[in-house]
Amino acid sequence: MLFQHRYMHFLGICFGAILSFSSCAVTGNFTPEKKYSPQQLKEDVQAMEQTFKRNHPSLYWYSSRQQMDSSFAKAYALLKDSLTENSFKNLVAETLFAIRCGHTSVRHSAQWNRYFDGTPPQGFPLNLKIADDSTLIITNNFNSRDTVLKRGMVVHSINGVSSRQIIDTMFPLVAIDGHSKNFSYQNISNSFQLYYNSRFPGVKKFAIVYTDYSGVQKNIVIPKFEITRDTSAKRVTTFPQPPPAPELSKRERKIQAVRSFTIDSSRQFATLRLNGFSRYLKHSYLRKTFSRLKRRQIPSLIIDVRNNGGGLIKSSLYLTKFIKQQPFYFTDSIFSSTRRIRSDIKVSKKLIHNLGMFFLNRKVNDSVYRFAFFKKQYQPKHNHYTGKVFVLTGGYSFSATTMFLSNIKGQSNVTLVGEETGGGFYGNNGVFIPEMVLPHTKLRVRLPLYRIVNNKNYPKNGSGVMPDVEVKPTAETIKKNTDPKMEKAVELIKTQFNVIH
Repeated sequence: MLFQHRYMHFLGICFGAILSFSSCAVTGNFTPEKKYSPQQLKEDVQAMEQTFKRNHPSLYWYSSRQQMDSSFAKAYALLKDSLTENSFKNLVAETLFAIRCGHTSVRHSAQWNRYFDGTPPQGFPLNLKIADDSTLIITNNFNSRDTVLKRGMVVHSINGVSSRQIIDTMFPLVAIDGHSKNFSYQNISNSFQLYYNSRFPGVKKFAIVYTDYSGVQKNIVIPKFEITRDTSAKRVTTFPQPPPAPELSKRERKIQAVRSFTIDSSRQFATLRLNGFSRYLKHSYLRKTFSRLKRRQIPSLIIDVRNNGGGLIKSSLYLTKFIKQQPFYFTDSIFSSTRRIRSDIKVSKKLIHNLGMFFLNRKVNDSVYRFAFFKKQYQPKHNHYTGKVFVLTGGYSFSATTMFLSNIKGQSNVTLVGEETGGGFYGNNGVFIPEMVLPHTKLRVRLPLYRIVNNKNYPKNGSGVMPDVEVKPTAETIKKNTDPKMEKAVELIKTQFNVIH
């Protein structure tokens, strides 16, 4: 999550142009098969480890110092042979997984992304949903001519590897907050083909054991999915995409993707969908929305934050003011372990973040610097919503979204419907999140600079925010392409409405 402040915006304008020239040039002869020597890879891990130990505010929050040292030692021990960028990225991801911080993650290099820009889906031909620790359900078959494997069918194994083993193998490729698995599961489900290709590269045929619609377990062998790319022209995405609405501008489409508001024809409830706390979610939009709710006297509100991965803390706070009924503290504490980024390698926007930390931090002692904002009591908005609130949650509810949910959970008029959030209930890390660029491979590793404690009285057990009413997808709901969480919320509203009337 990023903290937007006028001062930081001014600094961004002043230094943005200068910093843009510091990015590394990408050579035209890059290929994903390029390998890096064990010495180069060890130097990258060493630079990353040193930077984390000098700057990360929560390196030992969920893992002991011994466990973290062991994780890095394991990485060094595995670097005996040369590796491609993809193989090394997986190793780095597993190393960072021990931190159990969802904001401490690794991305491919800029040159890798440029190489694959516009490449359509390739390799594993299915997209699968991780429904639980051992269940994979088909959500999409990229081969439209395949009439056998269909949406909603359960996959038991691929090439002799059970679904549970596949899930366990992929799980540590996505960083999580504490012990909440749902953030990893949701991210992998959204891009299962990508993660499968990364973990099992170069496979050309797939022996699938699955259960069909009649409940019979069957076997099938299918080839990899491949679309030939025209290398003589500029790389463009050739995989079919839904055409954008012609009447909307690019900016309007981005706004539409972030938020929407509708009032049901029954006038029993309204639905507010928020897919991010980005700059496209204006405070004026929220003001108008809640004024409209009050004016029309809508008794129930559904807020859908299942796909809200976070964003601006101030936007999350602003929404909270419309739901809270009493004065509240949005966070218990936000602090860093340093007043400036200490690293010998490239860190994105280092100057801007250093200036921000210098002016916005307040020294507590030599290893604790308190963030100067959000540590005060806030008042609910004068037109805050007093009806029943049903909030839809899921594994991708993360970061600033979890801060919002942590504040409203337990309020008498609020019911959380869905699944455990990916973001931590007790707290998480963020505010400023620059990226370090590893010197040889150029992998980009996120470095959150502040620890956020939502409420020190919450249990520090590594869980996400738990729903009041748990609803999970099933093979049947995926097959029918229904929305069980929304359906449950509407059911609760109608039941309540019938009781009242």
